[in-house]
Amino acid sequence: MNKLIVLWALLTAGWAQAIEFPAADDLWLRAAPPGVKMMAAYVTLDNQTDAELSLVGVYAPDFGTAEIHRTVEVDGVFKMREQKSLPLAPQASITMEPGGLHLMLMMPKRSFAIGDEVRICLIYADAAGTEHVQHLDFPVKRQ
Repeated sequence: MNKLIVLWALLTAGWAQAIEFPAADDLWLRAAPPGVKMMAAYVTLDNQTDAELSLVGVYAPDFGTAEIHRTVEVDGVFKMREQKSLPLAPQASITMEPGGLHLMLMMPKRSFAIGDEVRICLIYADAAGTEHVQHLDFPVKRQ
């Protein structure tokens, strides 16, 4: 049995490469009335490393769907556009805020009260294309 554990550890060692995740500041999820079908979350991500990363996805267990969105103006009308990837250069930051970039969370599975924390997982790809998941807890706020 011990030989199997050692073999498994050796085989999976290359798959479990760690990265230094961007610092996450000013995390918050906008409070919304019960029954709402979409909510938005905001965060500032600061890549304090020399490694190129891309934010390629988002997952939130308390929601049916989660996407990265950008608000854009088209012919005088503001619309949201899904962003499949956001590059995060070394020593650079991305700020998600109302009216711009944000995490769009759809089909909530439960209600949220001000002061609750909601787990949101950000998915990054490194230069080799390997994906890494950063688990963050966003406080629900009224802002």
